[in-house]
Amino acid sequence: MAKDKTKAGGFRETPLDGSGTPRSSPPQEQGLEFSDSLVNMYTAFKDQVYNPKSVLYPSCGFDASPSKVFDNVTFVDIEDGNQGCVKKLQEAGLHAVNQDIREYKPAEKHDLLILENPSIPTEWASRHLKSGGYVLANNYHGNASWMNKHSDEFSLVGLINSVNDEAKIERNKNGDLGAVLPLESIRESRPLHHLMFIHSLKTGYDEGLPFKREAEIYIFTKK
Repeated sequence: MAKDKTKAGGFRETPLDGSGTPRSSPPQEQGLEFSDSLVNMYTAFKDQVYNPKSVLYPSCGFDASPSKVFDNVTFVDIEDGNQGCVKKLQEAGLHAVNQDIREYKPAEKHDLLILENPSIPTEWASRHLKSGGYVLANNYHGNASWMNKHSDEFSLVGLINSVNDEAKIERNKNGDLGAVLPLESIRESRPLHHLMFIHSLKTGYDEGLPFKREAEIYIFTKK
């Protein structure tokens, strides 16, 4: 047996072939993913804010977390980098569609849109959301900042964070949760955000500046 280092401080046993060369293991098939943190935050939203009738989760990949909380979820993914995710979701009995979100045509608009690390612009998906419907979004790709900037279309309702395995919702009662940082102030404090914002301006897509109050999930409503 040979030692195969897997991560810092850990090793696993790798079998040898007849020549004494370590045999490579066959690639493991990607399975569905469920995040306890996301499940907790979705549950808090459902219990304390709104219980949706129809949920749209575009650019979902293998993440099936919403299915643990919401009854009627449509997963949409074009499988660019997530090959096989739609089949896996379907095999689990979930409603999943292999389609470009721009070509997706629901029979009725949804009342909750989930944008969790999506590889698509917000507006590609938000057109499938009812007026008055909710959006749960993180800001990894600037989706929350974009909606915050477009306050004529979206209203920031609150934030959700997971603290010691418990989801905490903070309402935007005074409107101060939408405050953003000045561009120059993030050059050193948040260099990645600064680079992403400058890049977005160069490409003609102004996603909006980052929030003063960072959160794991931002809650918006569509006007």
